[in-house]
Amino acid sequence: MVIHCRVDERLLHGQVAVTWMSQVSPDSILIANDDVVNNEVSKMALKMVKPEGTNMAIRSVDDGAKVLNDPRAQGLKIFVIVRTMQDALRLVKQTDGIHSINIGGIRKKDGSKLISASVYLNDEDVETLKELDKEVDEVYFQMVPADGRKSVEDVLRQYEK
Repeated sequence: MVIHCRVDERLLHGQVAVTWMSQVSPDSILIANDDVVNNEVSKMALKMVKPEGTNMAIRSVDDGAKVLNDPRAQGLKIFVIVRTMQDALRLVKQTDGIHSINIGGIRKKDGSKLISASVYLNDEDVETLKELDKEVDEVYFQMVPADGRKSVEDVLRQYEK
């Protein structure tokens, strides 16, 4: 069972490993991203940051969906981390187990605009965000648990300014 799904370009890093892990207390972490699954250096770095005593799987987005759809996953508390909103949307469309998306860090890129702490969106991201918002019960922006949440509506209003 997915207890938390986060979009964060850095995937699993110190801030996530400390603050979010203690907040959601998962049994397992699922990293779902097509690029990192084929990058041995990235996988090694992720394994170094993984909190001791927590299982972690690094899969492509499609294989991540298979993991979440496996009946054995229902008995686990799984923290899902994806790199992009597009990864999140692909994953959501392949499984019924994700009901909420927490958006954390998204790097600056061409045509993007800062809309929340460490979150830059461009037009493609905004379209994906709107689609994600239709697919799940809640999408919100929050860097760390102590921060307040920003809703999709708030972010879209800010983006359109």
